[in-house]
Amino acid sequence: MNAKKTLLLFLSNFIIICFPIFILFVMGPSEIFFGNYKEFGFVYQEFGWKFLIFAFLISFIFMLLISFFPDKLRKYILSVFWGIGIAGYIQTMFLNRHLEQIGVRAEAYTASPSKIIVNWIIWTTIILGALLFAKFQQNIFKKVMLTSSLIILGMQCVGYISLFLSADKSAFTYYSDKDELILDGSKQFTVSSNDNIILFILDNFSSTYLASAVEKYPDLKDFLHDFTYYNNADCNYHGTYPSLPHLLTGNDLDPSLSVDDWLEDCWTNTTTNDYFSILSHANYKVNLYTPTTSILTGNHSLSLLDGKISNITTKQSSICIDYHKLYRTMFYMSCYRFMPEYFKSFFDVSNETYTTIVSYPENTILHANYDFYNHLIENGLTTDSSGNYFIIQHLNGTHEFTTDENCQFDAQNATCQSTVKGIFTMLEAYLNELKTLGVYDDSTIIITSDHGDVEYPQIIFFIKEKQESHELLNGTNAPITLDELVPTIVQSLDKDYSEFGYSIHDFYPDQQRERLLYIRDYDASYPDVPRYDGISSGGSNVYHLYNYTGNIDDQINALQNYQYTTIPMVDSYF
Repeated sequence: MNAKKTLLLFLSNFIIICFPIFILFVMGPSEIFFGNYKEFGFVYQEFGWKFLIFAFLISFIFMLLISFFPDKLRKYILSVFWGIGIAGYIQTMFLNRHLEQIGVRAEAYTASPSKIIVNWIIWTTIILGALLFAKFQQNIFKKVMLTSSLIILGMQCVGYISLFLSADKSAFTYYSDKDELILDGSKQFTVSSNDNIILFILDNFSSTYLASAVEKYPDLKDFLHDFTYYNNADCNYHGTYPSLPHLLTGNDLDPSLSVDDWLEDCWTNTTTNDYFSILSHANYKVNLYTPTTSILTGNHSLSLLDGKISNITTKQSSICIDYHKLYRTMFYMSCYRFMPEYFKSFFDVSNETYTTIVSYPENTILHANYDFYNHLIENGLTTDSSGNYFIIQHLNGTHEFTTDENCQFDAQNATCQSTVKGIFTMLEAYLNELKTLGVYDDSTIIITSDHGDVEYPQIIFFIKEKQESHELLNGTNAPITLDELVPTIVQSLDKDYSEFGYSIHDFYPDQQRERLLYIRDYDASYPDVPRYDGISSGGSNVYHLYNYTGNIDDQINALQNYQYTTIPMVDSYF
């Protein structure tokens, strides 16, 4: 074989091998990054060029290796590479429609058995078809394999280049403005030596998760004997957006507004201003600890919260990137898209994973339950006598089942029950610290969630008011919602709360109350809507508004029987 033919053979083999590797290591991670770079916090250079070089290098190594194999074996290896590339391309482009977002559910991603079987049939047919085609139609197949690989790889390269053209400079350059605002985590473990309002928002914590854990750990709630548990609490809105800004401001969702316009209204309307004015006049510093501020501000800066949230500061210049976590996360996210349904669960990435890739050492906010707990155990709490504190701890809760009974990371063996037990271990340690410091009795403490599981949306809601004490945990099925959170806090200050609505104390056990629940969804009969940040199309385009009267069983009945009204979105956050 002359040099020219050898070179052409090497080149054709390289193209066939590079085709699936480019999709998996370059196009997949790049599309994911450019679709979410404003949330990731790192720039493309941190991983992008390394993945690109690695893809071409590993393709070149594979090409050299198989060049030493016999022709027949090399032919079959190339046909497998090609088959996987075609199947993965079809999976990514056509079979992943409305794929559940990574980190949305507590459980790892699962598909129905029928979906897995159909998906396996498609993949198996393509790969076995490629092998049979290579065996019986060798000359034709070589041309088909090379031509299709070249065409799709070329299309992928064009798409890859277009990603750069559509992104702004923040995808490639760290924002260097000295006045960029960020939440300061330096006092996350500081409480007032005077009066405290402490609000734990444990993400995605369904009341059914608690009930399941109590079955295994009957004494789980014993340390909360001074609290009252509301076992019929509704979150109003499923999803951290729009629930978190709603429960912090009391502002009801207005679906006719864009994400940015509604969030601006949340923080600037007269009622919200009056609420934070009451807290200010009562000498309360409002310290908020949450990892993702765009849920509260959209495209606005944290100046939107200025004068209301006390721990807003300027971002420090130092940035810390966990590169091992970065590379693994981007690769896993790409595999999650590329792989057949059966394997997707193995590459499901928790939200606490990709939100902790980047940190600012001077402004660190702990969000993972085990990180919060371990810091608490090691360092305890400190006190500040300069005023009263309203502390809002937004922790990961049961967003993923990743902790053991002792609130230590154990993703392989963790269950819903062990995660709940670990969270309550953390809460008990925090309350014990308050007691040691002598500030427990004068603290109003609320333990709740922004939302429950999508199938069981009702949430946990515990409250201990100032100077409240009893030997056993009280319980009530009074039908409350997060609409009542702001009025209840105002009421705890002995202020007139009528401007803000009803407090939880205005509802009584067994009361029949009509409640509304918004759940975001995708409806193909409605137009797609843009995502709020303009980076990509949103995954949701409607809210399904459920109306029910009664308890969690009535809510589940409404969900299972699709008793909703559809409300189109202007744009979407997720």
